[in-house]
Amino acid sequence: MIPSFTIDEKVRAYIRKSGQDFRLCTSPKGPVLLPIGTAEPKSSDMKILIGSNVLYVSKLQAKYIKKVEWAMVERFLNQQS
Repeated sequence: MIPSFTIDEKVRAYIRKSGQDFRLCTSPKGPVLLPIGTAEPKSSDMKILIGSNVLYVSKLQAKYIKKVEWAMVERFLNQQS
């Protein structure tokens, strides 16, 4: 499946700098980008290589998003504080 959405450069930089793989999944407050370990990837997820890391995108989310935005990272970061 070819992604029909874009990924914000700030999100790409965050993933590369973190050195971790991430998964974009659903949450009650909207799409959220979580590190693997917090949200395990599913076999049905779309896999997108970003540097040496992988962004897994929920098949459900992939249908509806137009852009992976920084706000999706902030949802996770705000939960941590």
